[in-house]
Amino acid sequence: MDTDVVLMREEKLEIKLLGESIVKNEGWYTDVVRHFDCDLLVAHGASWRKNLNDPDGGPWWQMSRNAGVTWEPYARPDNDHDHRYGAMPFMSERGDGSVIGWAGAWNAEQEYKGRPGQPIAQSVIRAPSWNALVEGQGERVPATIWIPYMVPLVGDDFKTLYTPAIWGKMVDAGEGHLVQAVYPVLLHDQAPRLWTEQKAPAPKYRTCVIYSRDDGVTWHFLATVASALQHPLPAQAEGYCEPDLLHFGGANLLCVMRSGGSPTGTLMERCTPLVASMSKDGGLTWTPPSAIAAYGVKPVLLQMSNGLVACLSGRPGFFLLFSADGGYTWSTPHWVSESHGPWGRSASGYGELIEVEPGVLGVAYDEYVSSGNESKMVTKFRRYRMFR
Repeated sequence: MDTDVVLMREEKLEIKLLGESIVKNEGWYTDVVRHFDCDLLVAHGASWRKNLNDPDGGPWWQMSRNAGVTWEPYARPDNDHDHRYGAMPFMSERGDGSVIGWAGAWNAEQEYKGRPGQPIAQSVIRAPSWNALVEGQGERVPATIWIPYMVPLVGDDFKTLYTPAIWGKMVDAGEGHLVQAVYPVLLHDQAPRLWTEQKAPAPKYRTCVIYSRDDGVTWHFLATVASALQHPLPAQAEGYCEPDLLHFGGANLLCVMRSGGSPTGTLMERCTPLVASMSKDGGLTWTPPSAIAAYGVKPVLLQMSNGLVACLSGRPGFFLLFSADGGYTWSTPHWVSESHGPWGRSASGYGELIEVEPGVLGVAYDEYVSSGNESKMVTKFRRYRMFR
């Protein structure tokens, strides 16, 4: 199998491809790959839209019984537990082994009217463990989110009003503190024109963190991680958004964020940097965002059992970045896919990471595949072993 070497600050990292498999034909935008007992992996994503003017394709579920070597349509294993409950997006394990996450990324009422002082309605899902969750023992609890100066945000359809977007992993920061990254638009955020003939105002996002002290029932604003008012971005940038958090214990947090990375017909129209920021005080203050790649959407962070931090992102293509010092410095990229082209005809950039066994990284991604008169998006899974 192929082997690549990426350069890190003080060492070289050797990446060996162990194998590749097809997860789902006509699939893209993978948002979950979760590892259960006995090498069972369950993955979830969106079906590819053959006609890009149609509504989003429906969701799919696939499973692997051999840690990602082969995949098949999801069916309940013999124990009759439904592992799809445990493979919902936005779920994470807490320090005590319990599981907590969000019922969705957007406010439960679908539209936010932006009235000052009005909280956002959401729902949190809790369970004593992953096994309890797959056995249907999870509970759904109403949650409220309070963020000052928040105003409605126009969606990609130029009609729906929503905010904030809850994104990435919920962090158990210890001593009963939960921390979550979100990206709202606040009253004073600017609204630049992002592309030619824009149909509606498009304010630049900011990334914030919110916190809960009552097991996820009530959430309050904690701090802004990065905003274009504090840390200006190129005119084409969409703002700091799609964040993912990683907790290193104590008060140490890492946040990696998108700021653009949406090529359309002109391929590189809004490609602005993928950035990282650090906090040493539990999210109260953050370092200025620094670029770790020239572009990228939906960064996914994972700390491997050997301490190495991996980040998956893309659009254009898909690439991996690595850090051996908790996110302060990053490697050169390892390209998983160099599928470039217009949106819907190239890699989506929305993939997932998982450590399938100690030292072996699993990567779910998608590529545009064309042969003769047939073309489609295909979700794939690669397994890599790291050598330091």
